[in-house]
Amino acid sequence: MIEAKPELRHAFGRFATGIAVVTTLNEENEPYGLTINSFASVSMAPPMISWNVIRGSTAHNTICQTKRFVINILAKEQRHIAQQMTGPIEHRFHCLACEWSDSGLPVIPGALATFVCSTHALVEAGDHDIVLGIVNDFSHRDGAPLVYWKGEYASAMHDSV
Repeated sequence: MIEAKPELRHAFGRFATGIAVVTTLNEENEPYGLTINSFASVSMAPPMISWNVIRGSTAHNTICQTKRFVINILAKEQRHIAQQMTGPIEHRFHCLACEWSDSGLPVIPGALATFVCSTHALVEAGDHDIVLGIVNDFSHRDGAPLVYWKGEYASAMHDSV
């Protein structure tokens, strides 16, 4: 097995990914969120998604406790939200007027798509857990996505190939 080195991180970074924010409520019933780039669709029947979280992190502990979350797929003009959700926990929702799902979870306004989910399973994978979620509700709109590539935020070009 190879060692995890900066070069490996650079190699992983050559794969462009979308950017999402996971939102939920913490144990004090306050909004909690984090930026991810590991979102993936898993199944249509039943509708399932996945994303990865570092085991032992505040995010991991919060998701394990709440067992409900929203995946918010960010639009290209929402880079500031992606950056804000990587900052200090107490500032992540500062000046961000959330909308609320029917199940009472915070939703990022203007997201390209939202998936209201319940945790189906956590699967150990190295130093992360893969969170498998059942999609209970969703919405979407047109727009260009925010993308992460080579360690930087970018917007996707819409060229036909």
